[in-house]
Amino acid sequence: MLKNKRQPIVHYPVHLEKDKYLGDVYGYFHLNSNEYNIIATNNNIANNESCVNLVRIVKEKPLQFIDNILYAYWENEQIIFQQGNTLCKKQPYDLLLNIFSRNSGILETDFMLNKSVIIAGLGSVGSLIALELARAGVGSFLLVDNDTLAYHNLCRHQLGIKDVGKFKVCAVRDQILQINSTAQVQTEIGILEDVEKVKFDNFITANTVIIGCADNREGDLYANRLSINYKIPFISIGFWERAFAGEIFYSIPTKTPCYECLFGGKERHISSRTSVNRRYYTNEENLSETRFEPGISTDINFITTVGIKLIIDLMNLENENYIPRLFTHLSQFTLICNSNDKRVGGDQAEIFSYPLQITTSIKIDYNEKCSVCGGIK
Repeated sequence: MLKNKRQPIVHYPVHLEKDKYLGDVYGYFHLNSNEYNIIATNNNIANNESCVNLVRIVKEKPLQFIDNILYAYWENEQIIFQQGNTLCKKQPYDLLLNIFSRNSGILETDFMLNKSVIIAGLGSVGSLIALELARAGVGSFLLVDNDTLAYHNLCRHQLGIKDVGKFKVCAVRDQILQINSTAQVQTEIGILEDVEKVKFDNFITANTVIIGCADNREGDLYANRLSINYKIPFISIGFWERAFAGEIFYSIPTKTPCYECLFGGKERHISSRTSVNRRYYTNEENLSETRFEPGISTDINFITTVGIKLIIDLMNLENENYIPRLFTHLSQFTLICNSNDKRVGGDQAEIFSYPLQITTSIKIDYNEKCSVCGGIK
């Protein structure tokens, strides 16, 4: 029992009153502040063990009350919350007005809620993308990854100690729903290549973007094929050793060359130096030979954030009220440098003139031999 406790406050979605809702509500109670946070009317929002059944809203006022128990009932067409014999202060919130109000004038919330993304790979890159797109108002997610979160992931990942041992797709889903409890989030424990076609058929619309964040080029090539088949934009974000630099590639079917045009054949190189356009991956068979080091979070996040800005631009290409941030400035294949010091990036670092350089001079041509887009101009 709290001594000198604050007046109880209940945050609740405004639709409870509009719909004259009766039934269970789920959310959180914070003992120190004596505040309740109702976030849903069902217990499937995140399968989150910390989200509990707070109260059942009933039609009439109960006959008696017990201290420190939350009650909810209808009286004179108004919903009443009561903790024991103490009336609670009501704080209704609206998803669009309250959660995304700071985006107004920059992003149109209704427009973004109709957007959907497929994110292949929920590591340090994919987890940041997922949460930032949730904050931008994206309404639907299909998350694909076959791995669980481990302690060695924590210094770069958006998740924390409480999520160690969880499948990354499930933990990131829970975190998305912590930002927007109405988001539609589907999860696939596996790799993109193993997802059943019917699930893509049911999820993908003209408003979908597919994002490759897997740690291998093959996964991105498969995502590119999906992009061509379903005629949706594709973007890939990847890193070089120690994240001293990274690469961002995007394609729009029928409008730009595809990922296969650039990386699908051994004869396709952006440089005569074979190491220049090579991404280093966490599943290299011989780490002692590659000396792979994935890089620190700030380096990964800087490059990923540039990619996120480009993703939002791609989502808004048909939005006349939106001002592109990067789409009109970046090239289809962009290299981004965190450091051009050879002690960090080795000899490859010398291709950049200065730290934080963004290289936009690389031009991608259609490959007439491309078996995916056909090299169509």
